[in-house]
Amino acid sequence: MYKLTGGCQLRAPGEDDQVFLDALYASRRPDLQQLPVDPVVVAQMIKMQQHVQMAGIRQHFPDAQHWIVEQAGQPAGRVIIDAGTNDLRLVDIAIAPEAQRQGIARSVLLAMQEEATAQNLSVSLAVELSNHAARALYLQMGFLVQSTDGLFEQMHWHGGAGVVDVRHVLDVGDVDDVDGIQMEQRDVTA
Repeated sequence: MYKLTGGCQLRAPGEDDQVFLDALYASRRPDLQQLPVDPVVVAQMIKMQQHVQMAGIRQHFPDAQHWIVEQAGQPAGRVIIDAGTNDLRLVDIAIAPEAQRQGIARSVLLAMQEEATAQNLSVSLAVELSNHAARALYLQMGFLVQSTDGLFEQMHWHGGAGVVDVRHVLDVGDVDDVDGIQMEQRDVTA
C-alpha cells in the first residue's frame, strides 16, 4: 500500500517490537527525563504518558493503522495513519534518534502523498507549534496550515496542480526527519 523509498518499508508491529516502541517514546520525552527525581519514577511517568497517548489515539482514531518503519531491515521508527473516506491522516510519526537525518520521515510522507493521489484523497496532520523542524519539512512538502489553536497547527496537503514532487527538487536526505532538521535549499534549475 505505502511504497517507501531509501531502503525503507512499513510492517505491522509485533510483540517483539514493544521494547523498541518503549525506547522510541522515551526518546521523545526529554522534558520528563530532565526532571530532578528518581530515574525509576521518571521511567514510570514516561510509561504512563505512553499509555495515555496510545489510549487517546485508540479513542480518536480506532481504525488507524500502526506501522513499524524499517530501514535496511532494522526498526527505525513508528507511524500511525488513519485512512478515512476523504483523507489520509498522519496521526503520529516518530523516528529513532539514531535514524534521524536519513530521509525516513520524508519517505513516509512521500508514500502517503502518492497513495492519496492514487485514491484522490488529501493528507492531513497536526504539528506542535514548537516543532519547527517538522513544520518546516511539512511546509516544504506542500502542506498548508489550515488552523492553529495555540499548541498545534492543523496542516493539509492536496495533490494535483501546483504541488511540487520534492523528490525531483531535493535529494532524499537533504532535508530530513521531523526532529531537529537543518533546512537546506537547492537550486532546482541547475
